[in-house]
Amino acid sequence: MDYKTGEQALNAAIMEHPWMDFYLVSLDETCAIVRGTLDMSYGYQLQIEFTDVGYIDCPTNWKTDTSSEVFSRLPPEALPDDARKRYFDNNGGDVFRFAVEGFHGPWFAHIVAKEMRFLSSEGQAYLPW
Repeated sequence: MDYKTGEQALNAAIMEHPWMDFYLVSLDETCAIVRGTLDMSYGYQLQIEFTDVGYIDCPTNWKTDTSSEVFSRLPPEALPDDARKRYFDNNGGDVFRFAVEGFHGPWFAHIVAKEMRFLSSEGQAYLPW
């Protein structure tokens, strides 16, 4: 399996599935790994890696509706001033955003990082945890 990049390619991989649950499975000084799965008891279909992480504003796990765009990259200038100051205090990169299915409607999880890459399984096959 080869790593891929780009938010359109990642959205296409996510939207191949009827739904997806996401888990923040690893976080260290500069790297975050998020995995997407249809059933966590079997494994996962998607692994997203963020490098040079400077800010995280997301739960440790969440559900999302895959019938519309789930993932996007926001340029810093597209953010309101207060969000830009909070997200980019002592760090840089781009804002990577996930649509989250919440009880009171959709909202967004954010990860500020310099790079994103991902692996996806073939079809709905599971990769082992």
